[in-house]
Amino acid sequence: MGAVLEAVHVVVKRHGPHALTTNRIAEVAGVSVGSLYQYFPDKQAIFTALHDRHVEDVRQAIKQTTDAWASAPLEEFTRELVQRLLDAHAEAADLHEIVSSAIAESTLGFRSALHHTFGRILSRADQAWYSSDETERMLFVLPRMVESLVHGATNPDAHAALSQDGARAEAIRTVMGYVSSFRRSATKRY
Repeated sequence: MGAVLEAVHVVVKRHGPHALTTNRIAEVAGVSVGSLYQYFPDKQAIFTALHDRHVEDVRQAIKQTTDAWASAPLEEFTRELVQRLLDAHAEAADLHEIVSSAIAESTLGFRSALHHTFGRILSRADQAWYSSDETERMLFVLPRMVESLVHGATNPDAHAALSQDGARAEAIRTVMGYVSSFRRSATKRY
């Protein structure tokens, strides 16, 4: 099963996304088409398995960041989280767009995980100086912003005017500017 999923990456890199056929995937994986169909009844099943693998990679990035940075200030936690998510998405950026298009719930699950993660961080006692309105606004904006920027910055076709490193830097700068704006407004109240 793993060889088939790895073969999808190879086919896309060598021949492009339009060359993704079960015959070509089986050939690159070194299995017969019949064997491929024993595990995956169609390409959609392959995309679902790739999506599940990607979701696990994203969960690991979120967990590792939360474990290592949960007690850090929101700005530091957010910077590290966005960086790790960019890294997780960049590993298979060429394939990610294909899988995202094939799996409709992909974006919603990512946003939901981000909402939960930021909710935990914002509920910490040392973040209590954010008003409930500010927390609510951040929980609306941050998951959507991070999801959109991470996917956009790692999509090679989405940022022709910027290098991939430039797109990543702009994604981090944008999120950090948003998060920092709350710190500035809280400082003015005291």
